[in-house]
Amino acid sequence: MPFVKQFYSGGPYSVRAFEIRSLGPGTFVSDEDSTSSYYDQSGNLRLEANLEYRFPIWSYLKGALFVDAGNIWLTSEVEIDEDDDEDSIALSEELMSEGTFGSDWMKELGIGVGFGLRVDIQSFVIRFDLASPLQVPYNDEGERLRTPFFGGGSGNLVFNFAIGYPF
Repeated sequence: MPFVKQFYSGGPYSVRAFEIRSLGPGTFVSDEDSTSSYYDQSGNLRLEANLEYRFPIWSYLKGALFVDAGNIWLTSEVEIDEDDDEDSIALSEELMSEGTFGSDWMKELGIGVGFGLRVDIQSFVIRFDLASPLQVPYNDEGERLRTPFFGGGSGNLVFNFAIGYPF
């Protein structure tokens, strides 16, 4: 599938508890220390759900409480060329084993909760959101759930700035 038609997950217009393009496919997580290969985390199937409660605070200032869930997956096999080096072949095999859509897709959802402020001037909206993961799909299966805002170590708080509503 062409790159421009692929989906990504995470960020201010997606699952806000994860950095942009850091979620998926499936349980795959990019090895940031790898210099021999780079994979832009994208897939050809995306499932997302967003629930947001907005309430007035003062004049143009609004508040929001939200829950986001979603991920991306691969539905077709990753092509492996005979000319690829060992690292590229290993990455492709890892993508196929961890990133393919299957019957356990609900366990692979990234779920996050958060709150935010909205500066809402007629149809122009500036958003400031603070979010935290509730379920992290790329952690080991027994360690995916965490206490938002208080547990989980690095990556536990994600600040998002955006213009316009997320959905």
